[in-house]
Amino acid sequence: MDMIERLDLLEPNDYSPEQKLRWLSELDGKLYLEVVKTHESAFAPYPPRYESGEEELLVSEPYGESLYYHYLQAMVAAENGENQRYNRRMTLFNSALADWTNWVNRSRRPCARGAFRF
Repeated sequence: MDMIERLDLLEPNDYSPEQKLRWLSELDGKLYLEVVKTHESAFAPYPPRYESGEEELLVSEPYGESLYYHYLQAMVAAENGENQRYNRRMTLFNSALADWTNWVNRSRRPCARGAFRF
């Protein structure tokens, strides 16, 4: 809920906390399948469906704050039909995502070819 509260404070919007939790659940599901599961010794269990806002997000600090914040900003802009704002927010999100992905690639061995765990 901290990330949602930060977004609502800095960028007031009409979207419910439940909708924002759905966005975060979808993002973490994709990150888990596309990044975490492709590396040996997965460092986190599959993220739960975020419902209460008390669940732990998949990406921790120092990468998580900017990653999630820019993603939520982008989703609000997309839903509002603000294309330029969406594009700017996604650029920031993609930069934060690249930073985290690069860290995962440096700190975890990739699974052997064809050995991805699903």
